[in-house]
Amino acid sequence: MPAVLSIVGRSKVGKTTFLEKLIPEMSRRGYRVGTIKHDAHDHFEIDHEGKDSWRHREAGAQTVAIGSPSRFALMKKIEKELDLDTIIATYFPDEDLVFTEGYKSGNKAKIEICRKDLQSEPLCSQADRLIAVVSDFSIPLEIPSFDLENIVGVADFIEERFLGREKGPNIVLRLDGKKLPMKSFVKEFVMGGILGMLSSLRGYENPAQVDISIRLKKD
Repeated sequence: MPAVLSIVGRSKVGKTTFLEKLIPEMSRRGYRVGTIKHDAHDHFEIDHEGKDSWRHREAGAQTVAIGSPSRFALMKKIEKELDLDTIIATYFPDEDLVFTEGYKSGNKAKIEICRKDLQSEPLCSQADRLIAVVSDFSIPLEIPSFDLENIVGVADFIEERFLGREKGPNIVLRLDGKKLPMKSFVKEFVMGGILGMLSSLRGYENPAQVDISIRLKKD
């Protein structure tokens, strides 16, 4: 199961804007990121009126899927709301990290976005599994607090708290898109060998990140 973190806050506080900055930062660090948007009012639609998928659903199909060479989407009528763990286990098994936007009443760890022009204190508390706040004003809580623009600091916090990344160098290895778990001594062995070979190449100047892609010939 991937790590799960809920980004919560009042309506219009900027949760989506914050995620638009945080997701690429986590992706840049080598993590596969998934997101789940919670609509408590049941007003959302992913197929638009007049489109083929909409016409199928309007005709009475209980499950409608759309497939392409690079994307897949599913709309399924359900009798009751699926719990978050079921959604993640079914549709997000290959991700390293899943952000939910919403689910403030859920049981997952939460980071709350706060703005002084909307509130004077967070909606959630540590009893709700609030683990950090991101805000544009000082909040007297015994949990980490980050400025709204400190995306790198929030990403560092998530890495250390949820993803087990130690401070300092680290390596993430994937085979056909799936993360391969490695023990610490294996990571050190692989990283040492790669950096040792690269250091002898012209142009090697103490990089902060190394990206290598290997395509194996298949019969």
